[in-house]
Amino acid sequence: MPSGWPALCAVSSFLWLSHSLEEHQVIEHPRLSTLLVLLIAAISSYAASLCAAWLPGTNGRFTDESGPLKVKRTNLHKKPRRYFLPGLIVCIIFRLEIFHRVTLDLPCSKPGIEAFLPLLILLYELLPGRRVRVGANDDEDKDADDPGMTVFDALGRWFTESKGSLSIGILMLTWGTYFASSHGPRSTIFCSSHDWPTLVVLLQWAGLILDASIIITVWRVLAWARTTKTRLRTLSGILFAASFGTASLYWVFRLFLPAKPMNYNFRGLDSLYLFDVVVDGLAFSVCLVSTSLLAPEESPLSLSGTVAFLFGLSEAVQKTKLTGTWENTSPAATYFALTFVCVGFSHFVYANNIRSVVFVHRAFVVFLLVLVTIVATIYTPIKALQVTDQHPLFKIIYDARVEADRWLIYATVSDSVPMGIQEYKERHNGKKPPPKFDVWYNFAKERRSVFLDHFPQIQNDLLPFWGVTPSKIREDVRRAATEPNMALLQIQAGKCLHNLPSASPHSAVMDGLVDLVKGFAEHLADMELAINLEERPRVLAPWDDIQRFTKTANRKRVSKLLPRGSGWLNEMPVAQSMANDKMQAPDSVTPVRAVREMTALACPPGTRARAGTHWDIRGFCTFCARPQSQGQSLIDWPLSQEICHQSDLLRLHSLYMTPAERLPLQELLPVFSRAKTDSYSDILLPLPRAGEEAADSNTEGFDMKLKKLFWRGEVDRLGASHELVRGGHQDRLVHSLNTAARSDKTTLMLPISKGSYAFEQAPTADLNELLPIDVAFSEYTTCQPGSDSSSSTCEAVDAYLAKKPSDEKALRSQYVMVVDADSSPPPELLSTLRSSSVPFYASIFREWYSDRLRPWVHFVPVDLRFHALHGTLAYFVGMQTRDGRKLNGRHVDMEGRPKDGKWIAEEGKRWAGRVLRREDIEVYLFRLLLEWGRVVDDNREELGFELVV
Repeated sequence: MPSGWPALCAVSSFLWLSHSLEEHQVIEHPRLSTLLVLLIAAISSYAASLCAAWLPGTNGRFTDESGPLKVKRTNLHKKPRRYFLPGLIVCIIFRLEIFHRVTLDLPCSKPGIEAFLPLLILLYELLPGRRVRVGANDDEDKDADDPGMTVFDALGRWFTESKGSLSIGILMLTWGTYFASSHGPRSTIFCSSHDWPTLVVLLQWAGLILDASIIITVWRVLAWARTTKTRLRTLSGILFAASFGTASLYWVFRLFLPAKPMNYNFRGLDSLYLFDVVVDGLAFSVCLVSTSLLAPEESPLSLSGTVAFLFGLSEAVQKTKLTGTWENTSPAATYFALTFVCVGFSHFVYANNIRSVVFVHRAFVVFLLVLVTIVATIYTPIKALQVTDQHPLFKIIYDARVEADRWLIYATVSDSVPMGIQEYKERHNGKKPPPKFDVWYNFAKERRSVFLDHFPQIQNDLLPFWGVTPSKIREDVRRAATEPNMALLQIQAGKCLHNLPSASPHSAVMDGLVDLVKGFAEHLADMELAINLEERPRVLAPWDDIQRFTKTANRKRVSKLLPRGSGWLNEMPVAQSMANDKMQAPDSVTPVRAVREMTALACPPGTRARAGTHWDIRGFCTFCARPQSQGQSLIDWPLSQEICHQSDLLRLHSLYMTPAERLPLQELLPVFSRAKTDSYSDILLPLPRAGEEAADSNTEGFDMKLKKLFWRGEVDRLGASHELVRGGHQDRLVHSLNTAARSDKTTLMLPISKGSYAFEQAPTADLNELLPIDVAFSEYTTCQPGSDSSSSTCEAVDAYLAKKPSDEKALRSQYVMVVDADSSPPPELLSTLRSSSVPFYASIFREWYSDRLRPWVHFVPVDLRFHALHGTLAYFVGMQTRDGRKLNGRHVDMEGRPKDGKWIAEEGKRWAGRVLRREDIEVYLFRLLLEWGRVVDDNREELGFELVV
């Protein structure tokens, strides 16, 4: 087996591990995962030693002058001492603990520090008594003082052999890799001063020093092993000891700092987690075994330098390709990083006498790097100098208007009952409309409903239930109604009633629902509905179950007529106690990790959220935002609300960072809710909110309102975790628009000359002062006296809790921020739409009317990462630097487009007056209940409306 294969396996497995951790579940259980990966790697290494005959270096013992090393004594590491092994185990355990500690405060860490690992190993190689270059032969040593050597020979020898040349190569490679990996968009998750950011960075450096020490020590131990079998068994012993030490430390933590027991029972991700652990453990063992085979003939510097080069080159090339976009506004830094990596590695391979990089000869590698540098030299200026003659949002808004006109034509095609029936069949795979369809159609026409044919939300919500037998659905309704904070709505013989007592705090909501239904209840079949009275959705069924039911529903079936007798509805049960959930014991809530794992199970296999939680919260997740974005701006609103391809939202939205008040239902149960995310299987229902109509009192025109972005938030949580306070969407919003650090940067489109725009980074704090922003918390009750939250968490919250008046009306502002609460959609969206203000809407929740609203036409969509919020606001209101102030060292005069803002405000108000009326709610509810009445009927396969001519 050639030595190139171990190098290829070592480098490939390391790069695979570094990129695959984002897609695995192992990061959710860091200490347990570490223990299992070390144990699997230990077992695999021992198993590899049993197959040593097929591996390099298996020819028995060797001396210093013969055998696989074939190097001089001066090139070999000194023989390890006896205390090296126990010291090595301690270093490994300590290094893992540092990693866990840094991960907890990852936003406070500095990216790219890992690039300095080759430099630390070089410092060790430069110690007195160490000889850096390996593989020197006797002939080269004899020619060292040759009097006939020319100047060019001396320069060539210096370039290929001297410590100075090697140092230059490593320095350039290290700095190039550091610049390539440290320049990029940052997440809006922030680091508080109470998090000790300096300590986190010091821990990073301490961990890096430990990395270098561990690599050098392991190399010295393995290089002195006489055979491959001995080497692999020594490696296996080290891993076994490290796993045992990690397990011991883990149990010590459990003993003195006992974790709360997991008091939930659900079909979790055990099999997927174990699969990820096994795969990562095997990949880790391949990396270690391959590296150990290189120990006699290579040096730690060779492999670490090669890995740093591959990582740095990959990062630099990717960022160079993004030159001119919002993701790379520093083309000069990227170009110099790429140049340093290419030139530094070219120095390195010659100075360290690396004949080939894996299987590729170094001369060809250097040729390719020269070619890459030339291409970058031509490509970077061309892309960096590209500008646009108009702001990108101008075209996005125009395209949205055109698309909205086409969509409206598709939403209502029919103008008569026969056409409505034909359109229904075309949109429902040939299925007939439900009984009484003509009554509903005339009901909708009388109320001047804009939507007569377009009800995709109802179709998607009810489709899985066609795969469940009607008798089971009826049983499940009663079973779901026994859950806390659930009510039962019963329609029988044309009458509608609910089971909540008048003293219930939710009775007014159910009374309002009954009032909506009673106008058409006489046309409905007998049925029961389990109504979720909480804002948070309840049914979080696994994706596999939903798919199974959906496939069953899509099959063409002919069932036997089973007439159902009248009076099948029993007497309604008494509703469960509606106790105030804030009085629950803290131990009774569902942990955050459980909610995330259930959410992952609701995603299709292979998606990022199903594979694992995005853990690198320090950087901006570009591959999460790209599918629904055009440049920096959000254009595909429905896609942006889907969680499965956006694993970073699991750590950016408070819904996934707050414990659930009760365990979500992991079974497809017929529960009707006011709102849900795409992961939940609740059936959306236009459930009225108490006092919702009274909020629509603003009559001021757009031009008469204050020119600013306004938001006031009230937070009332069960608890404020360290992660939630720094990563929750409301917390990030207030922090980034109020107390951003001076080092924080925001990318936005700015004019570079009259009529020319380009993306540019600017200090976030300066933008907050230049733009008319009035965003703050008015109340944060979690950290009031008596709260269970830690003092450091409360201090961090208090640092950006704005002391601004909370009685100012939001609708007096031209632009109103509408953002989700922790676990529910924003209730103020409808009132904002009905006013003359522009909603800046950021949400992952859907309600019954969500598919009726169009982004950039009825509202301004805002990505929950908030990376484009400043630039979007600047487009509408403009930006001018006055009174001697400058932005990025120059005066900026950006003319706003308030006419576009006014058009969106007026269009949203007009549209809300057409499609969000009480009459529209009745039309939607009537249609939903007609469809539901057929779903729960035993003869549903034969039921359908036939037009009698």
